[in-house]
Amino acid sequence: MSTYDPDSGVTYGQWLRDKGIQVKGDRTVPRRRETRDEAGRMVREVTELTDSGAVATTRNRSSRQGEHQDVHVRIPTVHGAVGVLRP
Repeated sequence: MSTYDPDSGVTYGQWLRDKGIQVKGDRTVPRRRETRDEAGRMVREVTELTDSGAVATTRNRSSRQGEHQDVHVRIPTVHGAVGVLRP
């Protein structure tokens, strides 16, 4: 079995991909999950990072009343912000 050589000029992730091993190194691409709820209905969740740095989670589900979409946005907080008002 060959071992990874950092002096080869290839990243570790690329070395693994060349061997056929799938790796994901970041969260820049939206992540999609399809699961089932308690009643056995399909629920789809998509989590993505927006341009402003917020994390948006979109949840699509269905019920007897029809299709539903819930969107939750988690915004990073800013601590220690001070503003000066000038006339």
